[in-house]
Amino acid sequence: MTHSSSVKTKNLKPFKKGEDSRRNPTGALCKEAAAFSMKFRNALAKKGKPDELADVLWKHAKNGRPWAIDIILERLMGKVTQPISGELDHNLNFNFGDNGNGDTEE
Repeated sequence: MTHSSSVKTKNLKPFKKGEDSRRNPTGALCKEAAAFSMKFRNALAKKGKPDELADVLWKHAKNGRPWAIDIILERLMGKVTQPISGELDHNLNFNFGDNGNGDTEE
């Protein structure tokens, strides 16, 4: 295998089997990331009430924004586990706001 001159591989060491101090087995955030996350949540909470934030999120989901739909589904159903192999055998369809007579709810 050849590497370009910009790739530095001389000092790289493979992970050891078993315990290795470079691994993060718990998946926990590093201290800096955890501190940032807490500050971000606190700042967000001070800027708006939960109902206002939920309304903004809901409006984006109704307008078909995938990221907003993902956030709502994760809150309602938990994070989706990723399949190891193969394809999903079902489809999910969502209709936001259609009350059956062609009108959309507000």
